[in-house]
Amino acid sequence: MPRPLLDQLFAPVWQRGQAVEQLPARFDRPVIWLHADTSRAAQVLARFSETLLQRAPEVGIVLSATEFGEPQPELPGRVCLIMPADATQLVLDQVRPSVALIAAQTLPAGMIRHLGRSGVPVFIIESSAPNFPSRWQRVPMVARSLLAQIETVFVQNAPSESAWLDMGMPQSSIIRCGRLSGMPVALGCNETEREELSESFRHRAVWLAAGLPEREEAAVLAAHREALRESHRLALILQPADPMRGPALRARSAEHFVTALRSVDEPVLPETQVYVVDTEGERGLWYRLAVACFLGGTLGAEGATLSPMEAAGLGCAIVHGRVYGRHSEAFDLLRDAGATRMIQSAEALGAAICTALRPEQAADQAHRAWQVISSGSEATETVMAALLARCPPPEAG
Repeated sequence: MPRPLLDQLFAPVWQRGQAVEQLPARFDRPVIWLHADTSRAAQVLARFSETLLQRAPEVGIVLSATEFGEPQPELPGRVCLIMPADATQLVLDQVRPSVALIAAQTLPAGMIRHLGRSGVPVFIIESSAPNFPSRWQRVPMVARSLLAQIETVFVQNAPSESAWLDMGMPQSSIIRCGRLSGMPVALGCNETEREELSESFRHRAVWLAAGLPEREEAAVLAAHREALRESHRLALILQPADPMRGPALRARSAEHFVTALRSVDEPVLPETQVYVVDTEGERGLWYRLAVACFLGGTLGAEGATLSPMEAAGLGCAIVHGRVYGRHSEAFDLLRDAGATRMIQSAEALGAAICTALRPEQAADQAHRAWQVISSGSEATETVMAALLARCPPPEAG
């Protein structure tokens, strides 16, 4: 007997030879499944998952995407998978999620149908309109069938809400909450180290060059030389993108400045002008010590090596070039709010840093950045509460 038309339409791709690696671990806790169809959406959900795990460590998270764009750190309770949306059943065979959140501009119809059949509530986000793959959009009843499988749609604005309503989504299933925060979990630091270094830099203005590639080292050192003419006690914390560059960068800096290297425990003295920090996992410390920072990589090639949200979330006034790389959305959000200062060339860096270090300018940028972050936090809280409400409570005892 031939299968129904919809079953044929939604036959999973994995049956035709594509497969996803077996999940490395089973969960003994409620599971939330997050899936993205682009690297940009994957980064949004990755940040969201970090916040979610901090808020609710009793849940497990499967974070899947067609691509991530950058490696994801291993976190307790989270499994990351690169997979096509149509490999859904392979995951469902091993994990029974309590709820699924899908971030997609083109809705993964096969995935939605499999989740719906398995009784998993489906939430949609990052979808400005209910767009389906073109071959399914033209088939009668497909859209209505898929919408029936979706429990909740989170939209950013009124036009998106209208688009879903026009397609037949009930008003009660649509929540307008704005944009999820692109803010990563605030980077931590060793408080004892922070206090000691704050004392070493006491009464001095400090700026940071973070994630600095080798090709921009000369520009940053030249900018520091220029900025020292305006503030002779200014100090630069210089964090290379490649920690192995530390000794060579120290030697290069020492040709013109009194320089210390962190990896060999050289102390920061009152006369230290450049502190080369060639250790990993300490950016939270450097952002907290600096009033302003330049984000490396933005003067050319592939673009920024770090998200500007890291610095913005810790109150550091941001200066950057024109090349954003994979962090373009975060830069656009902050720039639209006037929370960063963009330069057109390396020659403009020194003057831009001097401006960003002025107390009124630094305070204004920090305030504008916080407005961006807090507005996204409201959406994050709304979505997080809806997901956790569908998870069973922890068992007593």
